[in-house]
Amino acid sequence: MKHGAWVCGVMLASHLAGCATLNLPPGTAQDQIDYWLDRQEYAKALAVVSEARNSPSPAISNLQETQEKIHARIVRYEQQVTANADTAAAANDWETAFDLYREALSRVPGSTRLHDGEQTLIRRHAEHLASLELERLIAKGEWTLKDLETSTVAAANKPGSWFGRYWLNRKIANAHDLGLELAAYGKRALEQKDLPLAKRILPLALSLSNTPETQALHTQLQEALKPEVRKEEDAPVSTEPPRIAEKEIATPRPRSEPQPKAEPQPKEERPRANGPEQNDAKRVMAEFRKACQEKQFVEARQLMSQLEKQGVDTPEFKALSKQLASDVATHVKELTKIGVIHYSQKRYDEALKVWQQAQVLDPKNEQLAFCI
Repeated sequence: MKHGAWVCGVMLASHLAGCATLNLPPGTAQDQIDYWLDRQEYAKALAVVSEARNSPSPAISNLQETQEKIHARIVRYEQQVTANADTAAAANDWETAFDLYREALSRVPGSTRLHDGEQTLIRRHAEHLASLELERLIAKGEWTLKDLETSTVAAANKPGSWFGRYWLNRKIANAHDLGLELAAYGKRALEQKDLPLAKRILPLALSLSNTPETQALHTQLQEALKPEVRKEEDAPVSTEPPRIAEKEIATPRPRSEPQPKAEPQPKEERPRANGPEQNDAKRVMAEFRKACQEKQFVEARQLMSQLEKQGVDTPEFKALSKQLASDVATHVKELTKIGVIHYSQKRYDEALKVWQQAQVLDPKNEQLAFCI
Protein backbone atom coordinates (compact mmCIF):
# COMPACT_ATOMS: atom_id res chain seq x y z
CA MET A 1 0.00 0.00 0.00
CA LYS A 2 2.80 2.37 0.92
CA HIS A 3 4.75 1.34 -2.17
CA GLY A 4 1.73 2.20 -4.39
CA ALA A 5 1.36 5.60 -2.81
CA TRP A 6 5.04 6.31 -3.35
CA VAL A 7 4.77 5.36 -7.03
CA CYS A 8 1.76 7.64 -7.51
CA GLY A 9 3.63 10.52 -5.89
CA VAL A 10 6.61 10.06 -8.21
CA MET A 11 4.36 9.97 -11.25
CA LEU A 12 2.51 13.13 -10.18
CA ALA A 13 5.75 15.01 -9.55
CA SER A 14 7.16 14.02 -12.93
CA HIS A 15 3.92 15.06 -14.62
CA LEU A 16 4.00 18.49 -12.98
CA ALA A 17 7.63 18.97 -13.88
CA GLY A 18 6.86 18.06 -17.46
CA CYS A 19 4.05 20.65 -17.61
CA ALA A 20 6.34 23.31 -16.20
CA THR A 21 8.99 22.67 -18.81
CA LEU A 22 6.44 23.07 -21.58
CA ASN A 23 5.99 26.80 -20.69
CA LEU A 24 9.72 27.58 -20.97
CA PRO A 25 10.89 28.95 -24.31
CA PRO A 26 13.37 26.65 -26.05
CA GLY A 27 16.76 27.50 -27.54
CA THR A 28 19.48 29.97 -26.63
CA ALA A 29 19.15 33.18 -24.62
CA GLN A 30 18.69 35.15 -27.84
CA ASP A 31 15.93 32.75 -28.91
CA GLN A 32 14.22 33.23 -25.56
CA ILE A 33 14.37 37.02 -25.96
CA ASP A 34 12.85 36.81 -29.43
CA TYR A 35 10.20 34.47 -28.05
CA TRP A 36 9.11 36.94 -25.36
CA LEU A 37 9.29 39.93 -27.69
CA ASP A 38 6.97 38.24 -30.18
CA ARG A 39 4.45 37.86 -27.33
CA GLN A 40 5.04 41.46 -26.12
CA GLU A 41 6.30 40.13 -22.77
CA TYR A 42 8.90 42.86 -22.46
CA ALA A 43 9.58 42.41 -18.74
CA LYS A 44 10.44 38.74 -19.29
CA ALA A 45 12.70 39.63 -22.21
CA LEU A 46 14.56 42.12 -19.99
CA ALA A 47 14.83 39.46 -17.30
CA VAL A 48 16.67 37.18 -19.75
CA VAL A 49 19.07 40.02 -20.58
CA SER A 50 19.65 40.72 -16.90
CA GLU A 51 20.31 37.06 -16.20
CA ALA A 52 22.77 36.89 -19.09
CA ARG A 53 24.54 40.02 -17.88
CA ASN A 54 25.03 38.56 -14.40
CA SER A 55 26.28 35.26 -15.81
CA PRO A 56 30.10 34.71 -15.66
CA SER A 57 29.98 33.62 -19.28
CA PRO A 58 27.19 35.59 -21.00
CA ALA A 59 25.33 33.70 -23.69
CA ILE A 60 24.66 36.97 -25.55
CA SER A 61 27.62 38.80 -27.04
CA ASN A 62 25.95 42.16 -27.74
CA LEU A 63 24.00 42.72 -24.52
CA GLN A 64 23.87 46.53 -24.83
CA GLU A 65 22.51 46.42 -28.35
CA THR A 66 19.94 43.80 -27.40
CA GLN A 67 18.79 45.84 -24.42
CA GLU A 68 18.42 49.00 -26.53
CA LYS A 69 16.39 47.00 -29.03
CA ILE A 70 14.01 45.86 -26.28
CA HIS A 71 13.64 49.42 -24.93
CA ALA A 72 12.84 50.71 -28.43
CA ARG A 73 10.11 48.08 -28.71
CA ILE A 74 8.80 49.13 -25.29
CA VAL A 75 8.61 52.82 -26.34
CA ARG A 76 6.58 51.94 -29.43
CA TYR A 77 4.34 49.70 -27.36
CA GLU A 78 3.75 52.48 -24.80
CA GLN A 79 2.83 54.92 -27.55
CA GLN A 80 0.41 52.47 -29.08
CA VAL A 81 -1.28 51.67 -25.77
CA THR A 82 -1.58 55.36 -24.84
CA ALA A 83 -3.10 56.26 -28.22
CA ASN A 84 -5.59 53.39 -28.13
CA ALA A 85 -6.61 54.21 -24.56
CA ASP A 86 -7.13 57.88 -25.47
CA THR A 87 -9.31 56.86 -28.41
CA ALA A 88 -11.39 54.57 -26.21
CA ALA A 89 -11.78 57.26 -23.54
CA ALA A 90 -12.85 59.81 -26.15
CA ALA A 91 -15.62 57.40 -27.16
CA ASN A 92 -16.60 57.00 -23.46
CA ASP A 93 -15.42 53.38 -23.56
CA TRP A 94 -13.69 53.68 -20.22
CA GLU A 95 -13.65 49.94 -19.53
CA THR A 96 -11.59 49.26 -22.65
CA ALA A 97 -9.22 52.13 -21.82
CA PHE A 98 -8.55 50.81 -18.32
CA ASP A 99 -8.14 47.24 -19.64
CA LEU A 100 -5.49 48.44 -22.08
CA TYR A 101 -3.42 50.00 -19.31
CA ARG A 102 -3.96 47.03 -17.01
CA GLU A 103 -2.72 44.56 -19.61
CA ALA A 104 0.19 46.81 -20.66
CA LEU A 105 1.39 47.23 -17.07
CA SER A 106 1.36 43.46 -16.65
CA ARG A 107 3.80 43.27 -19.59
CA VAL A 108 5.92 46.29 -18.57
CA PRO A 109 5.37 46.77 -14.81
CA GLY A 110 8.12 49.37 -14.46
CA SER A 111 6.93 51.71 -17.24
CA THR A 112 6.71 55.28 -15.93
CA ARG A 113 4.83 56.42 -19.01
CA LEU A 114 2.16 53.76 -18.61
CA HIS A 115 1.74 54.51 -14.91
CA ASP A 116 1.40 58.23 -15.64
CA GLY A 117 -1.05 57.51 -18.45
CA GLU A 118 -3.19 55.37 -16.18
CA GLN A 119 -3.26 58.10 -13.51
CA THR A 120 -4.26 60.65 -16.16
CA LEU A 121 -7.02 58.32 -17.30
CA ILE A 122 -8.27 57.99 -13.71
CA ARG A 123 -8.44 61.79 -13.40
CA ARG A 124 -10.24 62.13 -16.74
CA HIS A 125 -12.73 59.48 -15.71
CA ALA A 126 -13.39 61.28 -12.42
CA GLU A 127 -13.93 64.57 -14.28
CA HIS A 128 -16.29 62.78 -16.66
CA LEU A 129 -18.33 61.40 -13.76
CA ALA A 130 -18.41 64.85 -12.14
CA SER A 131 -19.62 66.35 -15.42
CA LEU A 132 -22.39 63.76 -15.66
CA GLU A 133 -23.42 64.50 -12.09
CA LEU A 134 -23.56 68.22 -12.84
CA GLU A 135 -25.67 67.62 -15.95
CA ARG A 136 -28.00 65.51 -13.82
CA LEU A 137 -28.31 68.32 -11.27
CA ILE A 138 -29.00 70.91 -13.98
CA ALA A 139 -31.68 68.72 -15.53
CA LYS A 140 -33.17 68.11 -12.10
CA GLY A 141 -33.12 71.84 -11.37
CA GLU A 142 -34.90 72.69 -14.63
CA TRP A 143 -37.53 70.04 -13.98
CA THR A 144 -37.97 71.19 -10.36
CA LEU A 145 -38.47 74.78 -11.48
CA LYS A 146 -41.16 73.82 -13.99
CA ASP A 147 -42.87 71.61 -11.41
CA LEU A 148 -42.74 74.44 -8.88
CA GLU A 149 -44.35 76.86 -11.34
CA THR A 150 -47.19 74.41 -11.98
CA SER A 151 -47.68 73.69 -8.29
CA THR A 152 -47.70 77.41 -7.44
CA VAL A 153 -50.41 78.14 -10.00
CA ALA A 154 -52.42 75.12 -8.79
CA ALA A 155 -52.12 76.28 -5.16
CA ALA A 156 -53.22 79.79 -6.15
CA ASN A 157 -56.34 78.37 -7.80
CA LYS A 158 -57.16 76.38 -4.62
CA PRO A 159 -56.15 78.63 -1.73
CA GLY A 160 -58.12 76.61 0.83
CA SER A 161 -56.37 73.31 0.12
CA TRP A 162 -54.03 72.63 3.06
CA PHE A 163 -52.70 69.52 1.35
CA GLY A 164 -51.71 71.48 -1.75
CA ARG A 165 -50.03 74.12 0.39
CA TYR A 166 -48.18 71.39 2.32
CA TRP A 167 -46.75 69.80 -0.81
CA LEU A 168 -45.90 73.19 -2.25
CA ASN A 169 -43.88 74.07 0.86
CA ARG A 170 -42.01 70.78 0.60
CA LYS A 171 -41.23 71.44 -3.05
CA ILE A 172 -40.02 74.94 -2.19
CA ALA A 173 -37.68 73.50 0.46
CA ASN A 174 -36.32 70.92 -1.97
CA ALA A 175 -35.84 73.61 -4.63
CA HIS A 176 -33.97 75.74 -2.10
CA ASP A 177 -31.55 72.91 -1.26
CA LEU A 178 -31.02 72.11 -4.94
CA GLY A 179 -30.39 75.79 -5.70
CA LEU A 180 -27.70 75.98 -3.00
CA GLU A 181 -26.04 72.87 -4.42
CA LEU A 182 -26.03 74.36 -7.91
CA ALA A 183 -24.73 77.66 -6.55
CA ALA A 184 -21.71 75.83 -5.13
CA TYR A 185 -20.96 74.47 -8.61
CA GLY A 186 -21.46 77.96 -10.06
CA LYS A 187 -19.05 79.46 -7.54
CA ARG A 188 -16.43 76.88 -8.50
CA ALA A 189 -16.97 77.67 -12.18
CA LEU A 190 -16.41 81.39 -11.49
CA GLU A 191 -13.23 80.63 -9.59
CA GLN A 192 -11.99 78.56 -12.54
CA LYS A 193 -12.96 81.33 -15.02
CA ASP A 194 -15.37 78.95 -16.74
CA LEU A 195 -17.94 81.61 -17.63
CA PRO A 196 -20.04 79.49 -20.06
CA LEU A 197 -20.61 76.89 -17.34
CA ALA A 198 -21.30 79.54 -14.70
CA LYS A 199 -23.81 81.14 -17.08
CA ARG A 200 -25.67 77.83 -17.30
CA ILE A 201 -25.74 77.21 -13.55
CA LEU A 202 -26.12 80.46 -11.62
CA PRO A 203 -29.36 81.83 -13.21
CA LEU A 204 -30.99 78.47 -12.51
CA ALA A 205 -29.63 78.42 -8.95
CA LEU A 206 -30.98 81.94 -8.37
CA SER A 207 -34.43 80.92 -9.60
CA LEU A 208 -34.46 77.97 -7.20
CA SER A 209 -32.91 79.67 -4.18
CA ASN A 210 -33.04 83.45 -4.07
CA THR A 211 -30.60 83.86 -1.17
CA PRO A 212 -28.15 86.76 -0.71
CA GLU A 213 -25.24 84.43 -1.43
CA THR A 214 -26.76 83.27 -4.70
CA GLN A 215 -27.62 86.84 -5.66
CA ALA A 216 -24.02 87.89 -4.99
CA LEU A 217 -22.71 85.09 -7.21
CA HIS A 218 -25.14 86.04 -9.95
CA THR A 219 -24.02 89.67 -9.74
CA GLN A 220 -20.40 88.53 -9.93
CA LEU A 221 -21.25 86.55 -13.03
CA GLN A 222 -22.88 89.57 -14.69
CA GLU A 223 -19.78 91.65 -13.97
CA ALA A 224 -17.51 88.98 -15.41
CA LEU A 225 -19.60 88.72 -18.57
CA LYS A 226 -19.21 92.41 -19.33
CA PRO A 227 -16.67 92.89 -22.11
CA GLU A 228 -13.41 94.35 -20.86
CA VAL A 229 -12.61 96.38 -23.93
CA ARG A 230 -15.14 97.10 -26.64
CA LYS A 231 -14.52 99.44 -29.53
CA GLU A 232 -17.68 100.77 -31.07
CA GLU A 233 -17.36 101.38 -34.75
CA ASP A 234 -19.83 103.71 -36.41
CA ALA A 235 -21.07 101.63 -39.29
CA PRO A 236 -22.19 103.78 -42.24
CA VAL A 237 -25.91 103.67 -42.86
CA SER A 238 -26.66 103.20 -46.54
CA THR A 239 -29.49 105.38 -47.91
CA GLU A 240 -28.85 104.67 -51.61
CA PRO A 241 -31.28 102.50 -53.57
CA PRO A 242 -30.08 98.95 -54.31
CA ARG A 243 -27.91 98.63 -57.37
CA ILE A 244 -29.00 96.69 -60.40
CA ALA A 245 -27.20 93.39 -60.68
CA GLU A 246 -24.39 93.29 -63.21
CA LYS A 247 -26.01 90.28 -64.78
CA GLU A 248 -29.13 92.27 -65.59
CA ILE A 249 -27.08 95.09 -67.06
CA ALA A 250 -25.06 92.74 -69.26
CA THR A 251 -28.11 90.89 -70.63
CA PRO A 252 -28.84 92.16 -74.15
CA ARG A 253 -32.42 93.07 -74.92
CA PRO A 254 -34.13 91.83 -78.10
CA ARG A 255 -34.41 94.35 -80.89
CA SER A 256 -37.80 95.79 -81.62
CA GLU A 257 -39.34 97.98 -84.25
CA PRO A 258 -38.42 101.64 -83.92
CA GLN A 259 -41.06 103.52 -82.01
CA PRO A 260 -41.83 107.17 -82.33
CA LYS A 261 -39.98 109.20 -79.81
CA ALA A 262 -42.13 110.36 -76.97
CA GLU A 263 -41.89 113.80 -75.61
CA PRO A 264 -39.41 114.05 -72.77
CA GLN A 265 -41.06 114.01 -69.37
CA PRO A 266 -39.61 115.86 -66.44
CA LYS A 267 -37.74 113.47 -64.15
CA GLU A 268 -39.06 113.06 -60.64
CA GLU A 269 -36.25 113.60 -58.20
CA ARG A 270 -35.98 111.08 -55.36
CA PRO A 271 -35.54 112.43 -51.88
CA ARG A 272 -32.03 111.92 -50.63
CA ALA A 273 -30.92 111.94 -47.08
CA ASN A 274 -28.87 114.97 -46.32
CA GLY A 275 -25.82 115.13 -44.11
CA PRO A 276 -27.60 115.85 -40.78
CA GLU A 277 -30.04 112.94 -41.32
CA GLN A 278 -27.20 110.52 -42.02
CA ASN A 279 -25.36 111.65 -38.91
CA ASP A 280 -28.53 111.24 -36.86
CA ALA A 281 -29.01 107.68 -38.17
CA LYS A 282 -25.40 106.84 -37.27
CA ARG A 283 -25.88 108.23 -33.78
CA VAL A 284 -29.11 106.30 -33.20
CA MET A 285 -27.50 103.13 -34.57
CA ALA A 286 -24.59 103.50 -32.14
CA GLU A 287 -27.00 103.99 -29.24
CA PHE A 288 -29.04 100.97 -30.36
CA ARG A 289 -25.91 98.82 -30.54
CA LYS A 290 -24.87 99.93 -27.05
CA ALA A 291 -28.33 99.33 -25.58
CA CYS A 292 -28.39 95.80 -27.02
CA GLN A 293 -24.95 95.02 -25.61
CA GLU A 294 -25.86 96.33 -22.15
CA LYS A 295 -29.22 94.50 -22.15
CA GLN A 296 -31.21 97.74 -21.84
CA PHE A 297 -34.22 96.17 -23.48
CA VAL A 298 -36.79 98.99 -23.18
CA GLU A 299 -34.38 101.59 -24.54
CA ALA A 300 -33.20 99.21 -27.27
CA ARG A 301 -36.75 98.65 -28.48
CA GLN A 302 -37.43 102.39 -28.65
CA LEU A 303 -34.26 102.97 -30.66
CA MET A 304 -35.09 100.04 -32.96
CA SER A 305 -38.49 101.56 -33.70
CA GLN A 306 -36.83 104.90 -34.45
CA LEU A 307 -34.39 103.28 -36.87
CA GLU A 308 -37.21 101.42 -38.62
CA LYS A 309 -38.99 104.73 -39.20
CA GLN A 310 -35.79 106.13 -40.73
CA GLY A 311 -35.72 103.21 -43.17
CA VAL A 312 -32.53 101.63 -41.83
CA ASP A 313 -32.25 98.05 -43.13
CA THR A 314 -28.56 97.14 -42.89
CA PRO A 315 -27.33 93.58 -42.12
CA GLU A 316 -26.06 94.76 -38.74
CA PHE A 317 -29.45 96.24 -37.86
CA LYS A 318 -31.21 92.99 -38.83
CA ALA A 319 -28.79 90.90 -36.78
CA LEU A 320 -29.10 93.13 -33.71
CA SER A 321 -32.90 93.16 -33.97
CA LYS A 322 -33.05 89.37 -34.17
CA GLN A 323 -30.70 88.98 -31.19
CA LEU A 324 -32.71 91.55 -29.23
CA ALA A 325 -35.93 89.59 -29.74
CA SER A 326 -34.23 86.40 -28.49
CA ASP A 327 -32.71 88.14 -25.45
CA VAL A 328 -36.03 89.75 -24.53
CA ALA A 329 -37.85 86.40 -24.68
CA THR A 330 -35.21 84.79 -22.45
CA HIS A 331 -35.30 87.69 -20.00
CA VAL A 332 -39.10 87.59 -19.77
CA LYS A 333 -38.96 83.88 -19.05
CA GLU A 334 -36.42 84.41 -16.26
CA LEU A 335 -38.45 87.25 -14.72
CA THR A 336 -41.55 85.06 -14.79
CA LYS A 337 -39.74 82.29 -12.93
CA ILE A 338 -38.35 84.73 -10.35
CA GLY A 339 -41.85 86.08 -9.79
CA VAL A 340 -43.16 82.56 -9.22
CA ILE A 341 -40.46 81.96 -6.60
CA HIS A 342 -41.34 85.22 -4.83
CA TYR A 343 -45.02 84.32 -4.88
CA SER A 344 -44.37 80.83 -3.49
CA GLN A 345 -42.42 82.43 -0.64
CA LYS A 346 -45.38 84.76 0.09
CA ARG A 347 -43.45 87.81 -1.13
CA TYR A 348 -46.39 89.02 -3.16
CA ASP A 349 -45.31 92.64 -3.69
CA GLU A 350 -41.95 91.57 -5.07
CA ALA A 351 -43.59 88.98 -7.30
CA LEU A 352 -46.01 91.57 -8.71
CA LYS A 353 -43.17 94.02 -9.33
CA VAL A 354 -41.13 91.45 -11.25
CA TRP A 355 -44.13 90.30 -13.29
CA GLN A 356 -44.94 93.91 -14.21
CA GLN A 357 -41.37 94.41 -15.42
CA ALA A 358 -41.76 91.35 -17.63
CA GLN A 359 -45.14 92.54 -18.92
CA VAL A 360 -43.62 95.81 -20.11
CA LEU A 361 -41.38 93.77 -22.41
CA ASP A 362 -44.08 91.29 -23.42
CA PRO A 363 -47.55 92.88 -23.08
CA LYS A 364 -49.30 90.03 -24.92
CA ASN A 365 -47.97 87.28 -22.62
CA GLU A 366 -51.04 85.38 -21.38
CA GLN A 367 -49.21 83.71 -18.50
CA LEU A 368 -48.12 87.09 -17.13
CA ALA A 369 -51.63 88.48 -17.53
CA PHE A 370 -52.99 85.51 -15.53
CA CYS A 371 -50.43 85.98 -12.77
CA ILE A 372 -51.04 89.71 -12.46
